[in-house]
Amino acid sequence: MPAWTFHILTFGCKVNQYESQALREAWQGLGGAECAQAADADVICINSCAITARGERDARNAVFRLRRAAPAARIILTGCATRLFADFVPRPGAAYALPDWLVPQEDKNLLLRGPWPESGDSSKQSAWPPFKVSHFWRARPVLKVQDGCAHRCTYCIVPLTRGKPRSRPPQAVLEEARRLLRAGHAELMLSGINLHQYGRDEPSYGDFWDLLAFLDASLAPEFAGRARLRISSLEPSQLDARGLEVLASCRLLCPHLHISLQHASPLVLKRMGRGHYSAAMLEKAVTALARHWPVFGLGADILTGFPGEGEEDMELLLALIRRLPLSYAHVFPYSRRPGTAAAGFPHQLPQVLKQERAARLRAAVAERQREFWLSQLGLEGMMVVADHTATAAEGTVQGTGKGVNQYYVPCRFSVPAGQQLSGILPVRPLCLAPDGLEVTLLSRQEA
Repeated sequence: MPAWTFHILTFGCKVNQYESQALREAWQGLGGAECAQAADADVICINSCAITARGERDARNAVFRLRRAAPAARIILTGCATRLFADFVPRPGAAYALPDWLVPQEDKNLLLRGPWPESGDSSKQSAWPPFKVSHFWRARPVLKVQDGCAHRCTYCIVPLTRGKPRSRPPQAVLEEARRLLRAGHAELMLSGINLHQYGRDEPSYGDFWDLLAFLDASLAPEFAGRARLRISSLEPSQLDARGLEVLASCRLLCPHLHISLQHASPLVLKRMGRGHYSAAMLEKAVTALARHWPVFGLGADILTGFPGEGEEDMELLLALIRRLPLSYAHVFPYSRRPGTAAAGFPHQLPQVLKQERAARLRAAVAERQREFWLSQLGLEGMMVVADHTATAAEGTVQGTGKGVNQYYVPCRFSVPAGQQLSGILPVRPLCLAPDGLEVTLLSRQEA
């Protein structure tokens, strides 16, 4: 096969980032060469997201934009927005373009065999999509351990686009984790579409806590002090006695949790199809966890403007934000998604009100975040993993590195001239920066 070039454009979640890296490695193994500019590519792959209406729109716009930039290229659209794209009817006269190949999310693994329809056979798919990576374009790789979701939250289209839950065999997860760590990566993000459903399809795997305990026990003897693990997202209901026990005992795990909270109002949670947990459940778990992790980062996903959400529901959510030790949160105004139950609910809120409520919530989160960042200045030291190998060019006085500490706080630091820094770096906080902390590097003796 003659040499060919490709360009991959990725939207959405960390699982999509992982799958794009798997495609990148597979295509390079088939003779493809990646190019930085889409206009120079023979093949362009758009790995799309559909979690919001904006994500779906971004995919359509990307197809149109890239068709103009590279009219001779083969354009492939895959990912969660693919099925929605196929059903989309543009307005008469609207600018619009079609991809050359639509590959639904459930068939994305066919692309591992090449960017041509004749490369794959959907009848030969395995239970676990055979994505795997040996390295990553970021210093902190995503390690996919689970796919799909069967929960059917009333606002969420993911079960329609990602399909039923599937779990990766623990041994395969361990082998990839070890491969990435031995390649020099110092932090891995354990990720999935719904980690709460890990093992539901294969009970012999255990649940997510069994997987985490297995990874930590297997990797810590070789990598403790040199590498660390981080969890992408959990539900409050996962923070039960077993979960807290595993979190407290892990030697490689960062003291940081990201919670798929969505709301604090019991009525709103019930309408969302998430009545299986409560704000009180999360607060109780956070209090218990603080006995083992005196300092830890706490992030959350928050959804506002859901149909029927009243001002009293907003007040419950704002009060919870002020009580929780949040270090950040991602606040989303509700996006009406065709094909979901909530799209047909009465009492849909106007967009201007949804945006106003999101702004109020973000302001409350920003206050909690600043308080957390200020509290970090009282720590004697912390450990940062740089986003990339931090380098100061020859002839310069110093360079600048960026990364995150174990609590998931963005940090920036100066790099001495002529040095390259990677791995876990001991640092001391100096002051607040506009986007996190300014820190200074410490020697191993000082740490």
